[in-house]
Amino acid sequence: MLNFNDPVIMLMVLPFLITLLGHGLFRYFAGEGLGHTLANSSLTIAFIITLLISYGLPSLPIRTNTDQLFFVSFISLCFGFLQDKYPKINFLSPQIHIALMILVVFWIYANNGAFPVIRGDIFSLAYMTIIAIIVFLKLEDIQYSDLQAPVSLFWAAVGLYVVAQGADIPLSENLMMILIAALGTYLVLNFPKPKFPFGASALYPGYLIILCVAMQMINVDASLTFSLFILTSIFYTENIINLLPTEYVTPIIRLVLPAVPIGFAWLFS
Repeated sequence: MLNFNDPVIMLMVLPFLITLLGHGLFRYFAGEGLGHTLANSSLTIAFIITLLISYGLPSLPIRTNTDQLFFVSFISLCFGFLQDKYPKINFLSPQIHIALMILVVFWIYANNGAFPVIRGDIFSLAYMTIIAIIVFLKLEDIQYSDLQAPVSLFWAAVGLYVVAQGADIPLSENLMMILIAALGTYLVLNFPKPKFPFGASALYPGYLIILCVAMQMINVDASLTFSLFILTSIFYTENIINLLPTEYVTPIIRLVLPAVPIGFAWLFS
């Protein structure tokens, strides 16, 4: 019998089970077409439920990083769910997506930083915003290209977990364990051939969770900035692979290559 007092069970097995169950329920009630598209939201739902069970209901006004993470996850889930169900709806334009990235970056800062913003922080926020938008646009570009987007997010979550462990930031470790379990379950359900599209209700929250945790880690230890910047190369793994000679493009290379920036990030953490 599962012992949900065990942190590993709570943070890994619970999101695995919820994601698995969610896929089945969406597929059963929404049908084969729409059900397959909306089922990707189950990994975000799994993250949110596990977050609530582990850290309690959020408070208003927001007091902790986990409170903020809940609202970021929930709002982006609703936003993505609408886009998955109504892909041609007008107000879900690319400009709104970019505005969402800017809003989240400044909201995360507002929860931890001081106002008025000092000169050094303004430049840091500008750089973070630019990087956040560039990586997000890259994810949107590869969103429906096999499993590139969820694989990139999975490895980025693994990278954040490794850096958080090296820097001894237990909260970030725990949050990434939940996300790794949820994303890992989605990837298992799509093996060996993709069946459930990686829609906006998984892409937006998955990326924003990683962005939130990364910024919170920088707030705890600013020296981690370089390590976390190295991890952004994970999202360009496929571009790097395409530069290699054909004989080197093997499944092993595809599997191992994302571990290289993770290893460097760990060394600098």
